[in-house]
Amino acid sequence: MKKIVLLITFTVLCAHQAFAKRARIPVCFPCEKLALVKDLPNDEGLKEGTNFLNLGYLYEEYSAVWIPAWNTKGKYVLINEDETVYYEITDAQLAELETKYNLELSEHPLSFWKKIGGKAVYIIIIGLIIWGKLSPDNEEEEEPQTEAAEKTAE
Repeated sequence: MKKIVLLITFTVLCAHQAFAKRARIPVCFPCEKLALVKDLPNDEGLKEGTNFLNLGYLYEEYSAVWIPAWNTKGKYVLINEDETVYYEITDAQLAELETKYNLELSEHPLSFWKKIGGKAVYIIIIGLIIWGKLSPDNEEEEEPQTEAAEKTAE
């Protein structure tokens, strides 16, 4: 009977170790990301192979658990429809695209979530952790007061 219990315990512990190695926290320091900025009209001048190109934004993202914390080194590029391949363009080519297609481009065309949202989530999580560590235990303070009140009532 002891051998069976030991065998089951050993099997469970080894299986737990095998699953623990696969489950890693997704961290990205830094990762290159592509974001679609503007879907350009299907123009023969913007065709690479069978795919038409669109205007995209290439940047490096620092993130953990799929929550972006910081973005750096952003620049406009041309990307394919699948957003997997990009082609670098010069400032002159970008200006030409702006005038040709009436585009209004900003410095950082990323969404609010990519710019600030992740930072806010991390600040809230860190604040809750600090507040949990620094706040006094209310339960311990209440117990002596109720005991003292019972003694004075008697």
